[in-house]
Amino acid sequence: MVKSIRLRRFGVPATLAAFGVFALAGCSAAAPTEPAAAPSGEPTAAVGECGTVPQVGAQDPEGLLEGLSQSIQDGYNGYPYTLQKSAWADWKSEKTEGYTAAIVGTSPAAPFISVYQQTLASALEEAGVDVVLNVAPNDPSDVPGQLQQFSQAISLKPDVIFLNPVAPEPALDLVEEAHAAGIPVVSIVVPIDSPYAVSVTYNAVLQSMQTASAVFGSIGGSGDVLEVTGVPGIPVQVFWDAGRDASLELCPDIDVIGSVQGLFQPPLAQQAVVQYLATNPAGVDAVIQAGTMGWAIRDAFVQAGQPVPPIQDAGGSRGMVAYAAATDGYPYVGTATPPVDMARMAAQVGVKILAGAGPKLNHIVWAPYVVDSSNLADIVDPSWVPEDGTDLAPEGVYFTDEQTAEFFSSPELGPQTAD
Repeated sequence: MVKSIRLRRFGVPATLAAFGVFALAGCSAAAPTEPAAAPSGEPTAAVGECGTVPQVGAQDPEGLLEGLSQSIQDGYNGYPYTLQKSAWADWKSEKTEGYTAAIVGTSPAAPFISVYQQTLASALEEAGVDVVLNVAPNDPSDVPGQLQQFSQAISLKPDVIFLNPVAPEPALDLVEEAHAAGIPVVSIVVPIDSPYAVSVTYNAVLQSMQTASAVFGSIGGSGDVLEVTGVPGIPVQVFWDAGRDASLELCPDIDVIGSVQGLFQPPLAQQAVVQYLATNPAGVDAVIQAGTMGWAIRDAFVQAGQPVPPIQDAGGSRGMVAYAAATDGYPYVGTATPPVDMARMAAQVGVKILAGAGPKLNHIVWAPYVVDSSNLADIVDPSWVPEDGTDLAPEGVYFTDEQTAEFFSSPELGPQTAD
């Protein structure tokens, strides 16, 4: 669906709804052609200027981030929830071994979610934790069904529950019920705004700000931009919108002259962009997109016979990285989210809570891993081809064991590594 509009900039919402990762299966992509020429000789932007990452800061009235390393603190820039002391900070399970766990996931239709939830279960088993329940609704929008499964998990009285909430707010009462029953809840992928859960997640607003700002900077902070949105109103779209808006506030000479809806589905995104270009043959200077659709947008420009402009590759693909590595001067910027490492760390966090390690705060947040010209050569594999739509998930870019330890008051308790 295409709608031609002229947007300038919007205020960043003061309150944001909770979000979820919307990962899609990689597909085969058409072979691309030449990119649009990138500007050269542009001076490096100063902080607060177009092309730099907006410094929104963290909502940390209690100073819970004090004492954490600067790299971890930086990952909370723009995070939409107020940080609170964890209700499990001074708690320890009465057991020292023989732990049990329940996993209440979400529909594993998306490859990222499938790999994450499978890895979580295997990591817990490897840690000697008996997974007594591993369920997920068939429909990724089935909130009542998941709440019923969450209630079932609480009734089994496991030592810990791992929840990947379809919708966080409806789960709040059950999270509090689990706390009253002495059962910690680890919210995976999607955060929950509650001191009774420990959310292990990444900063989606920061991801949007980092990549959008880089794209704007790559065209010299001035030009016409097309945006490709996902699903209106769903949490991940809300967070992307917030990051986009914050980046646009610093770029008065960037005009978003059109918006098309890709619904996070690469084939639909490609079709929508082709339709837009058919009625706007002058093209655009750059494209921003809400996630996972970068390679399809690239192919739309190829199909339309136009140069490939800089594209915000949030939720990047191997194909876009391979294309950028093989194309001199292409100003690539994207992000990667490694599901295996993320899931193994979530399992480690759960066991450390049981061991009495004492989580300092209720949100353990990872700064998105940005791929650009500075590290592109280290990420790309020579076997990757531009047609590869597989999600970008490099190893060794997630939290180190030393960084994980920073989130706990007694890090010596519980597993010392996620491996």
